[in-house]
Amino acid sequence: MRCDDHRMGWWKRYHDDMVVAERRLANPPVPVADFRSTHGMLRYARFGTGRAVLVLHGSGGGWDQGIDWAQRRLAQNHTDRYDVISPSRFGYPGSPLPDGASVSDQAAALVELLDHLGVDQVDVVGLSAGTVIALQLAADHPGRVRRLVLESPLLPLAGRAPLPPVPAVRVLARAQFLLWLTTKIPAVVKLAAGAPPAQLAKDDLDELNAINGTMFPLAPRRAGTVHDRATVAEHALADRIPVSGIAAPALIINAAHALLAPHDDVERFSARLPDARTLELDHGGHVLIGNVETLRRAVTEFLGE
Repeated sequence: MRCDDHRMGWWKRYHDDMVVAERRLANPPVPVADFRSTHGMLRYARFGTGRAVLVLHGSGGGWDQGIDWAQRRLAQNHTDRYDVISPSRFGYPGSPLPDGASVSDQAAALVELLDHLGVDQVDVVGLSAGTVIALQLAADHPGRVRRLVLESPLLPLAGRAPLPPVPAVRVLARAQFLLWLTTKIPAVVKLAAGAPPAQLAKDDLDELNAINGTMFPLAPRRAGTVHDRATVAEHALADRIPVSGIAAPALIINAAHALLAPHDDVERFSARLPDARTLELDHGGHVLIGNVETLRRAVTEFLGE
């Protein structure tokens, strides 16, 4: 009986989380609109007034993940200081994946979105796999990017990339319950947050759960998740970003013992940029949990320079 109760408890948690996730997409907390670029449809959220900030979500995310980031990283009264633009990248909610889409295509589509919105220059924030698109945008269209913020970046590595093979990603992208369950496994939580669940404070667990929540529902994120692993990640790992074209100052934020880009790889890459600084946190894992105030101060100060 206890085993059945435990199993039912997991299913109830899963069901409750999916209900919340479905409601978030169906009833956005901020204005959401669609724009048809020459490369395909883009769905984006936009809110606030002030300095324009384009937020490019990580793998498994969407426009809602960019909102979550902005509400956490920017000043608490961000609506009076920042014009936040948070699109779904190709293959994510509301932004279908075009056939044969490249990293440069995604960057070009974002420039068309900025033209549509009447935004000449923008600060660009990239999260995890979104940093690849952010760097490509800055390289292909340097006049449009004022500053770059790269969190837990995906960069060229000296060693082997710690990424699952594409076939495994294809399977996981069709197994919503399994993917949700992996976000509760202590070893996975330690990679994401820098510590297992039992060692995280309640605020840190709440932060992690909020970020994980922006990976669901899975179906509208499936194509983008596979595309990120098969195309976007390979673009970065093969060092195909034309770094020499980047002019914008960059802030690269990473945790010690980072999942995607170890310290030496970050330092090596930052040295190739014309104006880059790094911020390495001693804890927090891949999604930098437990550093809200430190990162809010670092990001807003950098954008305000």
